[in-house]
Amino acid sequence: MKSSVKAIEPTKVLFVTIAATAVFVYGAAVGRYQIFPFGQIQFAWGSLKQVIAERDTILGVRPTFLVEPARHQGEGVTRNEKSAFPGLTLIAAFFNDELEFRLVGMDGTIVNVWPANFHDIFPDPSHIKPTDQIPQTNWNAGIQGGLALPDGSVVFTFEGLGAAKLDRCGAVQWTVPVMTHHSVESDRAGGFWIAGARYVERRGVFPAMRPPYIEDTILHVSAHGKVTQEIPLFSLFAENQLESLLFANGLEDLRVPDPMDMTHLNDIEELSTDLAPGFPRFAAGDLLISLRNYNLLMVVDPRTRKVKWWKIGPWNKQHDPDFAPNGRIVVFNNNADGTPTGSILGGSRLVELDLDTNEITTLYGANPNEKMFTNFRGRHERLPNGNVLITESQAGRVFEIDAQNNVVWEFINRFDEKSVAIVGMASRYPRDYFQVADWSCR
Repeated sequence: MKSSVKAIEPTKVLFVTIAATAVFVYGAAVGRYQIFPFGQIQFAWGSLKQVIAERDTILGVRPTFLVEPARHQGEGVTRNEKSAFPGLTLIAAFFNDELEFRLVGMDGTIVNVWPANFHDIFPDPSHIKPTDQIPQTNWNAGIQGGLALPDGSVVFTFEGLGAAKLDRCGAVQWTVPVMTHHSVESDRAGGFWIAGARYVERRGVFPAMRPPYIEDTILHVSAHGKVTQEIPLFSLFAENQLESLLFANGLEDLRVPDPMDMTHLNDIEELSTDLAPGFPRFAAGDLLISLRNYNLLMVVDPRTRKVKWWKIGPWNKQHDPDFAPNGRIVVFNNNADGTPTGSILGGSRLVELDLDTNEITTLYGANPNEKMFTNFRGRHERLPNGNVLITESQAGRVFEIDAQNNVVWEFINRFDEKSVAIVGMASRYPRDYFQVADWSCR
C-alpha cells in the first residue's frame, strides 16, 4: 500500500528556506539601516497608531491630549493674596471646548478672550509636512507660546503648525505659514523670535543623515509677520564644529533616534540692552536657546551664527531658560524621570546657574511643600516686585510665589471632576501695559 504523504523535493525545501532567510535578513536590514520600505512602513504604522490614539478627540468626545489627571483642588483662582503682583494674566489653554487665550484679572474675572481654532486661522494648512501632521480637528492642535501686545493683540504659535497674530477682538491680522512651535519672544526692534521647523526630504548638511527628518530652525519674524531670518540648527552645529553634541547617542553612525523630533528647540530669548551689562561674555541681541532632547542650552549670536557658550545639564528636559538681572541664567528644569508625577527625581525645579562657577542653586521645588511637576512644557516669569509666576502645565496650574517661596496666587484650569486641561503658558501684565480703554468688541 502506497503512502498518502507526498514526498517534498529537496530543491523546494532549499528554495523556501533560502527565501524565508532572505526575507528575514532583509526585514532585519530594513529596521537596522532604515532602507526601503522602512519609511513607508513607519508612516503607515504611525498613521494607524495616531488614529487609534486620537479617536476620542477626532469624534469630539474628549480632547485626549489636552487633559491630564487633576493633582490640585479647586477651580479658577483659588488664592489671591495682597502680596501678589497686581495685573492681568494671559493664559493659553483649553477652555469651554476650545483652545483660547484668556486675559484674567487677579480675582479670575475674564477681561478678554481670543479663540485659537487652528482651521479657522489656517484654512489652507498645506505648509505642514508630512501631511499626516495636519490636525484633523481643532482639538488635535495645541498652543504653547504667546504674548500680548499693548494694543490688545496676541501673537502665538500652534505646536508645529504655524504662528498668527490676532487683534483684540480675535480677528486674524497675519499668519506665518511655517511649522512654528513653542515659544514666542519679543526682540528689541518690535519683532519676534519664534522656534520653527522644516521638513527635510533630501540629504542635508550631514549626508549620512537619511531623510526625511525634521530640522528645527531659529526664526526671526517682523512686526508685520514676515520671516526675515532663518537659522537651521544642523547648519549652526556644523559651522561651530559641534557635531559631536548632535550624535552623542550611542549609535554607530549619524542616524538619529527620532528623525521627526531630534533637537526639540523649545525657547529662544534675546539678551536685552538692560540686562547685557550683567553678561560681559555676551552682547545685547545674543540669543539664549533651549534644546530639550539634549538637555542643552546655548547662547548664539544670530548675526554671525557663532555659538558663544553651551552647557548640557544638570537639568533634564528643561524649558524656558531666562537671562536674570543678577547675571545668571534661570531655568525651568522639568526634571523628567519617566514617571507621571516625577516620583523618582522629586519633581520639577526652578534652578539658577552661575556662569562663572557653574554652581547650580535650586530656587523652588526642593522642599516638600514646593512640590510641582510637569513632564513637558512649563514656564516661569520674574515679576516687577520680585515674585515669580510659574506655569505647571501638565497640572493645569498657574501660580505665583513670593521671595519666601509662599504661594500668593493660584489658578487651576479644571476640566471635570477628575481632570484638568493643560495650560500652555501664562504671563502677567501690569494693567497700564495695555492701551485698551474698552475691551468690548460689539
